[in-house]
Amino acid sequence: MQSRNKFLFFALFLFFFTPNAEAQVDISSTRSRLGLGLNGGVTIGDYDGVYSSNIGLDVVYLYGLSARFHVGVATGFANYFYKEDESHPELRGEMEDFRLIPITASIRVSPIRNLLGGADIGYALNLDGNRESGFYASPRLTYLFAGRVPDFVGYRTINLNKNLDSVQFGIGLILK
Repeated sequence: MQSRNKFLFFALFLFFFTPNAEAQVDISSTRSRLGLGLNGGVTIGDYDGVYSSNIGLDVVYLYGLSARFHVGVATGFANYFYKEDESHPELRGEMEDFRLIPITASIRVSPIRNLLGGADIGYALNLDGNRESGFYASPRLTYLFAGRVPDFVGYRTINLNKNLDSVQFGIGLILK
């Protein structure tokens, strides 16, 4: 539990204290955008006792249909870390980290400058043959620092036998 608190503190620190500068590029000023990001999260819900946290990479391409509405595609990689659990010694050695590649459609709406709401919705492709793949959804709220550094907080759910849910935090860079 202590490692979860440290991770949560670090993620909140990263989200709220990233250097803030005046925006130089407004989301509405570009027709298309390509972005890379790092994210991490804390597992909650059905798999809370199995996976402690996760970390991942994102690649997002968005195309502006209007000044405040963008659609696109996203992919990346996510690794959920298996939690060694003393209460289930029979599982030791059988369980391992869960790795996946999300393949999603993306939507972003910008009601005000540098603030975006949206979601990535699609499919999570399991990289381990012994586990399921499933429906993937990740709603999020993003703020663009300096017009090129998106910081987000969100939620991710992957529908396996049960839902693998997590609270997510991330930071990225808009390349184009």
